Amino acid sequence: MFAAKSARRVLALGAALATTGVLSLALAPTPATAATVTLQATVDCLNNNYSGDTRDWYPSIPSVVTSPPSTSTPVPGGSVVADPATHAWHFSQALPSGATSVGVAALCSSGHTYDLTGSVGSVSIPAGTTTVTASWGCTTNPVYPGPWVTNCSLQSVSYS
Repeated sequence: MFAAKSARRVLALGAALATTGVLSLALAPTPATAATVTLQATVDCLNNNYSGDTRDWYPSIPSVVTSPPSTSTPVPGGSVVADPATHAWHFSQALPSGATSVGVAALCSSGHTYDLTGSVGSVSIPAGTTTVTASWGCTTNPVYPGPWVTNCSLQSVSYS
């Protein structure tokens, strides 16, 4: 008799726990749909010389680098706006869903034979952000004995 009561109690407790678990799964809040994050960017070559070779005035081949997903997306040529006063590019680009950091890569050495991109100056994207407004400054230096490398660093950032 004692064993039968204990077995019924264990079964009742098990049924109660299973029901609670199923209800908690069914009633659990679902994550909100991720909002699209837009990048408003400015990219400037900081160490160009302005002494004859105008190919170095503006950054070439600007790309937006995100993680995750790890992507490098070229900025469409028609979406960049030139700032003649500073020789910088301004552009706006939607970031991939789920991106938690963003950076910019560019070349500031188009007048040289071999050009490589280096660092991209990534910045974290806080949760709930819909717009990242950031400015990157890029510098180019020779790497002995090889090519020229352009490194971009974050100059300023704000979120909304």
